[in-house]
Amino acid sequence: MPRNTLPRIEAVRESRLLRIGRDATSKQLRFESAPPTLVRGYYWIYTDYSLDELVACAPSPDKGGVNLTRLAGLHRDLGNVCTLAPEGYQLVYSGRAGRSVGGIRGRLGQHFNGGDGTGALHICRSSLSDLTRWRYSYATIDDKGSIKADVPSSYDDSAHVERIWRLQHGWPLFCTQ
Repeated sequence: MPRNTLPRIEAVRESRLLRIGRDATSKQLRFESAPPTLVRGYYWIYTDYSLDELVACAPSPDKGGVNLTRLAGLHRDLGNVCTLAPEGYQLVYSGRAGRSVGGIRGRLGQHFNGGDGTGALHICRSSLSDLTRWRYSYATIDDKGSIKADVPSSYDDSAHVERIWRLQHGWPLFCTQ
């Protein structure tokens, strides 16, 4: 039952507020306590950029990238926008990831590095590219070898869990659907 999994997923989300950076030599994205590859589950993206900075940003010019400026302006000051802000980092995106996009790690990579036609945030291709100002969290629902899922559950229920989470906590600023 999707509603029964939500408190366990939420406990995992609340326990993680992780950094994102770049490897000094390869310039590849580095996720603190990165999720295993090809593992399905849920993820959340946070920032300490102010709402004014988000509204004024230059979004990525890439095809399929979310227009961050437009969404921040459209959603600004609406009553049902998510206000979770652990340690001063506003939750601005929530999503779910299947294996086809490389799991949670692959989908996070698309949101930060971009991916044509993916509907991703393309953060590093926008004016909001200072990775020290971003955080993320995740909860896995699949086992991967000896690594056990955070909250074992069916991916078939993931759309319901995501929707129920948003009904409970509010709509994240940069979510389009």
